[in-house]
Amino acid sequence: MPLKYLAPLAVGLILAAPSFGETSSPESTTLEAAAPLVAAELPDEVERQIDEQTEHLPDEIREKVRQKIKEIAEKKLAEAKEKAEEAEESADEEEATSESEESEEEGDSEEAEEEKEESKSANSAESAEVKKMKAEQELNEARFKHKLAEYKQQLESQRLAIEKSKIDMELEAQRVKAQSVAIERERDRMKLEAEVLKLERELETQRLESELAQLQAEKKKIETELEVESVKEKLEDRVIGEEQYPDEPFKDGVLQVSVRRIELNGPIMTGAADYVCQRLDYFNNQSDKPIFLVIDNCPGGSVLEGMHILQAIKESKAPVHVVVKRFAASMAAIITTLADHSYCYPNAIILHHQASTSMSGNGRLLEDQMKMFDEISHRVIGEVAKKLNTTEEEFVAEMYENRSSGDWELFGDKAVEKGWVGNVVELVREEAIRTRPTGTRSSGLRFLSLEGEQQPQPASSGYLERYEAQLVEQTDDQGRPFVRLPKQGPFDAWMLYNPNGYYR
Repeated sequence: MPLKYLAPLAVGLILAAPSFGETSSPESTTLEAAAPLVAAELPDEVERQIDEQTEHLPDEIREKVRQKIKEIAEKKLAEAKEKAEEAEESADEEEATSESEESEEEGDSEEAEEEKEESKSANSAESAEVKKMKAEQELNEARFKHKLAEYKQQLESQRLAIEKSKIDMELEAQRVKAQSVAIERERDRMKLEAEVLKLERELETQRLESELAQLQAEKKKIETELEVESVKEKLEDRVIGEEQYPDEPFKDGVLQVSVRRIELNGPIMTGAADYVCQRLDYFNNQSDKPIFLVIDNCPGGSVLEGMHILQAIKESKAPVHVVVKRFAASMAAIITTLADHSYCYPNAIILHHQASTSMSGNGRLLEDQMKMFDEISHRVIGEVAKKLNTTEEEFVAEMYENRSSGDWELFGDKAVEKGWVGNVVELVREEAIRTRPTGTRSSGLRFLSLEGEQQPQPASSGYLERYEAQLVEQTDDQGRPFVRLPKQGPFDAWMLYNPNGYYR
């Protein structure tokens, strides 16, 4: 059989191999099993056809397919060669037989004739075999073409499927790319919007900050104006200038009271002496300029407390000027009369009387207590009488001559005539009041606290602070108001003006 017929046959048989389909044909299995084990070299035409048939396959499987096709083709080619060799041997035998017949032709014609007939029969048989092989070849070629068409169709379907997959993948890639581009554009849009919003917020913030700065500037301006007005008001509410401390504060009926002042108001109770004496010490430690003890309304009180105050005034390095503005009775009147420098308004009231006390015990004890009381009274009333150039007895008698109760009161101008006060003043100028007074007017006794509770007092400056005893006003069974005096100290007595029994 010519080799040109083997190439398409080999390719057809290879394509019909089990590795290229779901099932293997019986013919290919039989041929493959009957193929000789000796491999033969493939013709170039077969190699070319194998390359053409596998060039459309993917690279990853192409080499494996070519290798498999080569193996099967080599087996089929070896089988075809074997059959060709058998045919050649048969032809050689025919030639040998023909030569033998020619050499023996002359010997025996009958035998030659028979042999010729036999040779013709053999040639006929060989021709029939060749025809049969040719028919088989044509059948194989038809099968090959049919299988080739089927596998071409399958390969084409596979190629189309691969192409479709490629197209689908490309479309999917393009879709993903388009989606990615859309996402990127959306991201860029959102980023741009975020930048725009950020810029808008910054502009709004700058606008608000600008407005806030303007408002703060206006506020600062208003605050500055208010501060200026406040300073003006404060300047108007305050006396500006150097404080004066004249050595001679009384001139032409005007008493100039400096900030070196101490107030004494209300009943003189325990603590009054410490209050006055501590401030006397403070002002003496400052300088020897005049000190002022200002009495606005004082009914008197504890003799021992008053004697302590008198001693401090007497020993003060700086002169102490006692000023009575409205009312000074009993111990307060004694302090005023015994002061080296004393002043009062003409309508102020000064009241002197005897001391009073309460006693209890047996006769001997009462006698001892009376001796102590007489000595205390002598130490205060006697000093007043001495300054008035009279005796204690005459002064006490004069009290009862002028008032049956012994409570001898005089207006300020008359008290000056009697020597109880040194000078009448027309005006007391308070230099300590250097700021505008504030608060509301209050009425009633400032040193009382009604309903058993202490009334809060308005705050005052250090120069204008005052001593006031806080007593609780009560009502007795007859409906009369009174205050309960604190318990007296040992050997103490009262120099207190109490005409209606208010102090009990």
